[in-house]
Amino acid sequence: MKVKKIAALAIGAAMVGATMGFASAQPTVPNIPKDFFVNADGTPNVKIVVGSTAAAMDVASAADIAVALGSLLYTTEQAEVQNGYVKVKAEYPPATVAEWTIYAYNYDTMTVDHGLTINGSENWATKYEELPGDYWWNGAAYVDTYAQWKDWFTVTTTLADRDKINDEQLIDWHITLSKIGLKSKDPSTWDETRPPKDADLVVTPGNVTVFVDYKLYNYSVTTTEQVRDEYPEWGVPADYQNVTNYYIGDAENVAADGGTIVSTYSEGVGAGDTFTVFGETYYVLSVDNGQFTAGLDKGTAWYQVGQPQAIEGTDWIVTVLDISIIDQRALVVVKNAVTGQESDQLILTKDSAVDVFGDGSVILTLRDTFVGIDGHLIASIEAQVDVKTYQSADTITYDGKTWEMTISTANVSGTWYITNITLTNKDTLEGNPVDIFGTYDLWYHFQLKTLNEKDVGYDIDGNGTIDDVDRVVAYAHIWLKEKQGTVVEKELAAGDQVLDTDYYVEGIYGDVTMIKPVAQPITIMDYEVNMDDPGSNLILIGGPVANSVTKYLVDQGISQVDWYNSPGDIEYIQGALGGYDVVIVAGATRDETKAAAEALMEYLAGL
Repeated sequence: MKVKKIAALAIGAAMVGATMGFASAQPTVPNIPKDFFVNADGTPNVKIVVGSTAAAMDVASAADIAVALGSLLYTTEQAEVQNGYVKVKAEYPPATVAEWTIYAYNYDTMTVDHGLTINGSENWATKYEELPGDYWWNGAAYVDTYAQWKDWFTVTTTLADRDKINDEQLIDWHITLSKIGLKSKDPSTWDETRPPKDADLVVTPGNVTVFVDYKLYNYSVTTTEQVRDEYPEWGVPADYQNVTNYYIGDAENVAADGGTIVSTYSEGVGAGDTFTVFGETYYVLSVDNGQFTAGLDKGTAWYQVGQPQAIEGTDWIVTVLDISIIDQRALVVVKNAVTGQESDQLILTKDSAVDVFGDGSVILTLRDTFVGIDGHLIASIEAQVDVKTYQSADTITYDGKTWEMTISTANVSGTWYITNITLTNKDTLEGNPVDIFGTYDLWYHFQLKTLNEKDVGYDIDGNGTIDDVDRVVAYAHIWLKEKQGTVVEKELAAGDQVLDTDYYVEGIYGDVTMIKPVAQPITIMDYEVNMDDPGSNLILIGGPVANSVTKYLVDQGISQVDWYNSPGDIEYIQGALGGYDVVIVAGATRDETKAAAEALMEYLAGL
């Protein structure tokens, strides 16, 4: 706190000088080393000397310099920081969410009879063009043609916690990819026998499905865990106990984890809920058999009377014309900034939804009215836009792609809920990579490896000789990867684990500033100075008329400045008195002395 106080005073003094101006041009400060002012241990190495007959302005200048000098009285030491923390940051490259092998030609695959044309022989290929077409893998079995692989290929993956019900992001995407085709970048060299070296992926309509299950369960998973080690020398057996953990998830989570349903956590999405589909938020007005009515929820905003304001993320402008605090009503008009479509004046009543144009494009609900702190009338208005009724076969657009919805609902005790939605691609997805949901990339990758028998001294093909011939293996994969890596930042205290490592923070060390309070007077009178041994460096305030020590230095020819005509100077004299250094801060008048003092203060602030 003392450092901050000193700094504030120093800045204040400097600002006075900046505002009022110096009596003349600002004096130049010579190069005075820091150790003139302060010792290595942070204690003062100087005293400020004021003449006994000096004007009050000289005393004020001495006080200002003392305050500025105070900001240097500290030391910095390495020490353990108590109750401190350190901020760590880790950058992870894009993760591979899933990887599928679609072609594998190597020793293991070629020596196993797959029931196709593979007979357990070792008919090694020596180059890409000799690769056979019998090693396509469809996720369940090897097939002997690319066409069969394409027709039979089906893989699944789950992306956890992608969508929300209200504020809980617990909804997974269960993705199925089928019938993925390959389109060679060089069609002239690809006869569909072996995988192309470079190709685009082609996913035709209907072959990407995303199952989004909104019905959630509390479920338990019981596993047997070792809770005591075995000590056979003492005849102590290991002890195992059943440990039960509890989770929230959908039916596929329960099945995948081998869990047991304890209770239903959520029947699904009902009227009044907000939920997301592919991250887009919908406010549900009603649910019925196989359908629901909802709009994009734009939340609640404050609208001041007479101030047009856009509904966030839309072209719709709402202007509140008048508000009745007593009746809890608001008079509004709505206009589209792009098309110019404008509503009549409408009266909103508290908690009653109003369909502004009668087509669901804008629905407003007044939630509150009040007087702001500045006296303005303000209305709190909730908005939904693009309200419509959705049913199976309707489409939504996500990241520029069209997806068809299949909607499942259920009636539970007279209340309808959306239980799940299946989304199926309506557009062909093509490229390498193929964009998946704006967040992931689907990649095709081919790899060919060679190994020469002579390089390893081994008869790879089993023909009885070690030939100077390359043998090849080949693989083709499809990867689902994140588009971007992740950045993790955490504040760690002593004892915390350092992210995903085996390291822990043992202690936090840093530069600790130790304030050195002044234990004895730093400002003295001129008659107190022993000219033969002043005991410290000196800052003399005032010229020979105002300060007897300055006069002594002038009379001895040690000071070389014409102080009687000085516009304000700072003189640094090494070894001036008893081996100690002296700085004279003075001018011909008290105003010019003050200007020199302010220049020295600014110099001290920069040390």
